[in-house]
Amino acid sequence: MNQISGNNFILSPGYISGLTQTDGSFFCSIILSPKHRFGIQFRPKYSITADLDSKYVLDSIQAYFNCGKVTINIKKHTAEFVVSKLEDLNNIIIPHFNSYSVFCGKLHAFELLKKIVTALFNKEKRTLEERRELLKLALSMNKTNNRTIERIETLYTLMSIDANEEIVKESQNNPPLALFETRMVTKANSQRLELKEITVTLSDDFISGIIDGDGSFFISFQKEGKIKTGFNITNDPDSRPLLEKIKAQLQNIGSIQEGSKNELVYTVNGINQINDVLIPFIDKSPNIFRKSFTLFKF
Repeated sequence: MNQISGNNFILSPGYISGLTQTDGSFFCSIILSPKHRFGIQFRPKYSITADLDSKYVLDSIQAYFNCGKVTINIKKHTAEFVVSKLEDLNNIIIPHFNSYSVFCGKLHAFELLKKIVTALFNKEKRTLEERRELLKLALSMNKTNNRTIERIETLYTLMSIDANEEIVKESQNNPPLALFETRMVTKANSQRLELKEITVTLSDDFISGIIDGDGSFFISFQKEGKIKTGFNITNDPDSRPLLEKIKAQLQNIGSIQEGSKNELVYTVNGINQINDVLIPFIDKSPNIFRKSFTLFKF
């Protein structure tokens, strides 16, 4: 199923998953609420954040799914598409990613979200022990800036969890908060999906979504009048198998290196590689947002 927006932007399910791989999030907020069972409310959600100039892409995604909402943040110059209704997550979002998968760490987060949404939607896991399982799943999905030691202690106290019994590993080199969070690692978190080689073929639309999300083109002027051109895709360390697969499908051009902040960077510098492989790939991909790419080609 494709959908064409007013900007001649062609949307496909593979593109949505590719953009989610880079700019999307599967998340579950944990709210202290006396009105809810055992004083904790779980709020799972799926979101994609984009630059405000690309809001029309999120509008197209919202129309495609026919659920969720798009909000804007003028101060940050961003737009966000969010789906938080349990029914929509269960009946629309989860089936989409079951059919058009994300990979690596993002897949891990999706699988945890699916377990949480399924339990909440079907009104399962309502005993104290089962709610403890949900809490552990939610805590292991992704870290947040407001997850302090005190907040984690409060959550565990509400659920009558002994943190000392939840130790999976411990490192003397960890700072206090990291050490505390390490002690909070649960069986759910210790069973994270291993980073295995991706054996399926990535669709061109999926790669296009990744390029739109984390790809960048650059032109720099060197000494003696030389011009250096290049292309980067930057991603987290857990995404090495994905970057390796993209590199393989782009005829093995470029290289993958670790960046200064522990990130991974897939870089293509050779003008012939860019001209013979990368540009033709993007030219045949109607999904890719073309403003920066057009300037690069010029």
